[in-house]
Amino acid sequence: MERQIIRIDEEKCDGCGLCAQGCPEGALQMIDGKARLVSEITCDGLGACVGECPQGAIVVETREAAPYDERRTLDNLLPKGPNTLKAHLRHLHAHGQTTFLNQALAYLQELGLATPDYKEKTMNQGCPGSASQNLTRGSATPVAQAGQVSQLTHWPVQLHLISPMNPVFEKADLLLAADCVAFAMADFNQAWLPGKKLAIACPKLDQNQDVYLDKLTALIDEAKVNTVSVMIMEVPCCGGLLRMAQTAAQRATRKVPIKAIVVGVNGEIRQEAWV
Repeated sequence: MERQIIRIDEEKCDGCGLCAQGCPEGALQMIDGKARLVSEITCDGLGACVGECPQGAIVVETREAAPYDERRTLDNLLPKGPNTLKAHLRHLHAHGQTTFLNQALAYLQELGLATPDYKEKTMNQGCPGSASQNLTRGSATPVAQAGQVSQLTHWPVQLHLISPMNPVFEKADLLLAADCVAFAMADFNQAWLPGKKLAIACPKLDQNQDVYLDKLTALIDEAKVNTVSVMIMEVPCCGGLLRMAQTAAQRATRKVPIKAIVVGVNGEIRQEAWV
């Protein structure tokens, strides 16, 4: 079958081993000083290892590969102990992979094994730059004193890095913005961020967009967001972000209203409507 799976550039790999440490499923191992994908059926294609690689040697691509098997993955990692099992369940939970997570929990019950507590408020335990944070704003900085206080309430904001299970998104109004929007609009931060939780993505250049669909669906079903506002540029390729949000809404069991906001390249609002 054709699906998302990682590819390793052996020339870039320096053998640091961080990716293997960040793969509790055991799909990656260090062999002869290089990271190797040793099991396609235990690689879920979510790309957690990508952020661990300091050399940029790992990418997620779409190609023919054996289908991911959650039960085989558990058979592979259970001998590694409860901490590895917890890391795997946390990984599925943080990425909104409810189907695989339910398969794992059912299999553990079938085996008569206890389920570790995998629900943590801070989901990302690898790269410090992707660790979930609630942001607070002080009034002592020069920009704050000038009235230029950022309205961003959380970190990270890139859709690949956020966790739908982060409590910051629970029952929130989600603002899903194309990467270029904030640069085109002079008042994006002050006019559009207040009262909303931000996620950004590029529908043309970002890889592994199946993960985006899973996360948006989880934001609707699991985080129970109230509304989804999608801000895109007027260029044709940007429409993919709106279609992605609509597809996620169709997949979700809950219904949420979606607003489309189209921004001109000069920063003006060209269109704003519920769709």
